[in-house]
Amino acid sequence: MRQTDRFSAMRTFYAILIALIFIGANTLLCSIASVLMDKYICIIAINICFFCLFLLLIIRRRLENKLPEFNYISYSKIAIVIIINWTLTILFGTFLTDFFAPMIVLPIIASSVFDDSLSNVFSLYLVIITSLCFNYNGYMILCYVTMILFGNMITGFLRRSENLQKLYSLILLFAITTLISVIFYYFNYLELNLSILMYGLSAGIAACIITVCALPILGFMVVKEQQVIYDAFLDPDYSLCNEIRKFSFIEYQHAKRISSLSRKCAKAINANDGLAACGAFYYRLGKIEGEPMIDNAIRIANNHCFPKDVIQIMSEYGGIVSLPSTKESAIVHMVDSVVTKVELFDSDSMSSSWNQNMVIYQTINELSQKGFYDNSGLTMNQFLVIREILANEDILA
Repeated sequence: MRQTDRFSAMRTFYAILIALIFIGANTLLCSIASVLMDKYICIIAINICFFCLFLLLIIRRRLENKLPEFNYISYSKIAIVIIINWTLTILFGTFLTDFFAPMIVLPIIASSVFDDSLSNVFSLYLVIITSLCFNYNGYMILCYVTMILFGNMITGFLRRSENLQKLYSLILLFAITTLISVIFYYFNYLELNLSILMYGLSAGIAACIITVCALPILGFMVVKEQQVIYDAFLDPDYSLCNEIRKFSFIEYQHAKRISSLSRKCAKAINANDGLAACGAFYYRLGKIEGEPMIDNAIRIANNHCFPKDVIQIMSEYGGIVSLPSTKESAIVHMVDSVVTKVELFDSDSMSSSWNQNMVIYQTINELSQKGFYDNSGLTMNQFLVIREILANEDILA
């Protein structure tokens, strides 16, 4: 599958927004810490360098498909997570006692949109900038860096679906935050008392509360995006929908027909119906620009920031370059083949349900015998369910 231009106006907008967030947050942090102008200029220079490198790393991770929930991590979510982490950093540096800011939550929150390395890099950057603004000593910097490293490791356990493991992870988070805060406070002041222990316990509790509140909300953002992203591309007012309609109304009707049938078939076998519907609608997108049809379809889809799984279905169009590799791709291929075959006959030929059923059974059975769906993960029972749905549908209605 050929990857082409991955940029879009929307991504450019969010990239600029993220840059403004960095500048605004740095300025606010420096203002709160009463940083002098010459030091502020140096910090802004560091901020610009870091932002450029950070954005390049995000782009690289997207191209390498290394972001968690890759298809649903948009630049808007990245901007939201950056705002949350900057806000927490400013609040921690402004209002919390030295050594007892729960910086351990920064990589945990960042992990909802970044991989481990990006989470570490961004969190450590926030600690460095905060230490420059508030003149932290070496022990405080080591304290918060240690928290970041531990937080990044705990993230892997918090991602698990088992509730018991999540509970153990929260207990571990509480214990580590408390211990690191108290131990580095002792290294700095060489004294311990009950009030210091209470501060440490408060930091641990705060870390758990922030994690319990933030992660479900950020997780819901991803789930919601999974539910709406395909529908956004299927909106009749979407630009590509209009382009297909202008190119050929017959092609537009075909796209709607196979999209609706693919969604119904996917629901019947508990596959991703939104993915099937979206992949089906744009299955023949390359016809707008002609040959090479598959390459043109992928280029257009990349330029419009389509999800990778939709592009994968489009790249497997007709099984020409590669056979369907997922259930959704197999469904789209099956539906498109059947609908195309039925559309070739006039309405009189298909007036009898027996004629239509014969064409459908023959088409699907031939494709199956040729091994088109061997690598798709479809079971025989699922194949039969899809075949029965298509046989009982009025394709030309």
